[in-house]
Amino acid sequence: MRAYLIDPFDKTVTEVDYSGDFKDIYKFIGAACFDCARFSEHNNDAAYVDDEGLFKAGQAFFMIGEYHTPLAGKALVLGCDYESGETIGAETEMSDLKVKWVSQADLMAMCG
Repeated sequence: MRAYLIDPFDKTVTEVDYSGDFKDIYKFIGAACFDCARFSEHNNDAAYVDDEGLFKAGQAFFMIGEYHTPLAGKALVLGCDYESGETIGAETEMSDLKVKWVSQADLMAMCG
């Protein structure tokens, strides 16, 4: 199923094929546990991110869509069928995915 891998280290967004096995999310984002950040009220897509990403040194950051804070590390964008709770392919087209890379200086300015 269609998914997008956001890599703030390389500053790339790549369409990837997600198998539907949740264990592959860990591999794509390089994490031991993940959380979801829903970035739009217009569809059911979310960015699956490293739940411990803010605790890791040398991290890279990005912002996505309407989500209000920067996210740390790689992310996998997938959809969710909220009725069944199952992961589905991303609804957002790659051309409509609004990703902004956030520098360390940007982060410091946001923190005051």
